[in-house]
Amino acid sequence: MPQGTCPECKATVHVDEDADKGDIIECDECGAVLRLVGLDPIELDLESDYEDDDEDDDYDDDYDDEDDERDRYY
Repeated sequence: MPQGTCPECKATVHVDEDADKGDIIECDECGAVLRLVGLDPIELDLESDYEDDDEDDDYDDDYDDEDDERDRYY
């Protein structure tokens, strides 16, 4: 069975043979939620490092289109 190292506690984490890049795995030792980012060799990153990235893609609610210069020409 393939194995990687938990970036949080440095414990050995066993990865299923059929695991794919992007799969979520939990460390049995510390409970950290990990993302499989590499297959050869097995590389694991903390999932919390990726959660904030999704929020950056959201529409900026603070955008005020009244200040949009394009509106001044129409």
